[in-house]
Amino acid sequence: MRAADSPGFTVRKLLSPVALADEEARAHLRLVRSKGALVRISGSPLPHETIIVDRRVMILAGRETPAGREYTVTASRNLVDGVHALLQAIWDNSLDLDAYLRSDVPRLDTDGRMILEALGSGLTDASAAGRLGVSLRTYRRRVAELMLTLEAGSRFQAGLRAGELGLSR
Repeated sequence: MRAADSPGFTVRKLLSPVALADEEARAHLRLVRSKGALVRISGSPLPHETIIVDRRVMILAGRETPAGREYTVTASRNLVDGVHALLQAIWDNSLDLDAYLRSDVPRLDTDGRMILEALGSGLTDASAAGRLGVSLRTYRRRVAELMLTLEAGSRFQAGLRAGELGLSR
């Protein structure tokens, strides 16, 4: 059964670039995605495999050792919610598999993504700078840097380009 065929059921795979080491691994991820899974690549290191089921149960894989791997299973609401929130934050700052694999896609850091969000929010520069905790001058400089990174001639074009590249949420 495909994940896309199951109402309310979504499979999401969040991986480090190391998971794309060879063409066989990339082909497998494309197959998984074709079955309905959402696949994103994070620039942040992801040390161990984590599986969350229905936001109720979590399986954490330990380090690989000569004796094998240990797994921890928990249904602790606090632990599951905390790890889910951390993974969601990483997910939100990760790129879709296709966007990541395209060599022409610029890599935006957290600051770049925050500026992109601020641009899309419709706030004035002064309000956006205040929300981000930077001076108006710093905010405008970062907007200009983002526009250069996205090869955009205007803020509107930067937003369109980010959407085309899969850089926006």
